[in-house]
Amino acid sequence: MSRVPPRAWVGLVLLVGLGLASWLAGRMFPEALSHTCPLGMDPSHPDQSVCELAFGGLWVSLVVGLTAGAVSTAVGLGVAMSARAAGGWLEHQILRGVDAFFALPDVLVVMVLQLAGQSLLDAGQAGGLGPFGLMVMSLALVGWAGPARMFRNRLATLEAQEFVAASRALGAGRGHLLRVHLWPALRPFVLAVFLSRLPTAILTESTISFFGIARMEPMSLGRYLGTSYAALIYEGGARVVLPAWVLLVLVVLGASLASQGLGAGTRRV
Repeated sequence: MSRVPPRAWVGLVLLVGLGLASWLAGRMFPEALSHTCPLGMDPSHPDQSVCELAFGGLWVSLVVGLTAGAVSTAVGLGVAMSARAAGGWLEHQILRGVDAFFALPDVLVVMVLQLAGQSLLDAGQAGGLGPFGLMVMSLALVGWAGPARMFRNRLATLEAQEFVAASRALGAGRGHLLRVHLWPALRPFVLAVFLSRLPTAILTESTISFFGIARMEPMSLGRYLGTSYAALIYEGGARVVLPAWVLLVLVVLGASLASQGLGAGTRRV
């Protein structure tokens, strides 16, 4: 196994640190945070402090990103493995469908899905799917195509390796090849692809929530920024908006560093 690059460790430590901070501050001890926050109360939400809303929003954004990224990665991996197992003409047709989904503009499609889903929620016909589930499913529906193409290409590269060809020549079946040879070599790449979906999912959700299309409750970072950005017109309003912006930038930076570092390590295999 190749050594994990330093930037991947930096990204992972940043992600884990932000996740623990948001869980402890935003979910476990919100009352303590509201009384000790040095930034004071939020003018738009006078019963909550800026720290409480920012760290609580970070937790929601992280959970949405992690869940949507996991679903997208799992679906993409399943499609890629099915395509490779089918081979030939059917694989080509599956990849054409993947490319068609990949060409769709993520933000616009998620906006349409959210508007349609919100209408169903208001009519009580969403089948028990709340705002969180609706957002995760919307992000997964537009996010699986990229991982599917990456996994398919990675599987094709691994299957061309000499040790796989030798095992196949000795009579190994596809199930044995996948379990013994392909999956162990593919696992670090799966983690890298999963982490690469995290910033995309968080930024997409934040953009849609910022404009008020998604009604995430509790508020995510995007919705908190969308409801509080008007504070910038007042003196000292930056104390309300900047913490959430900084947390959003840090979580995206951490996920990007981790995915790029792990991806660079897997390409050496």
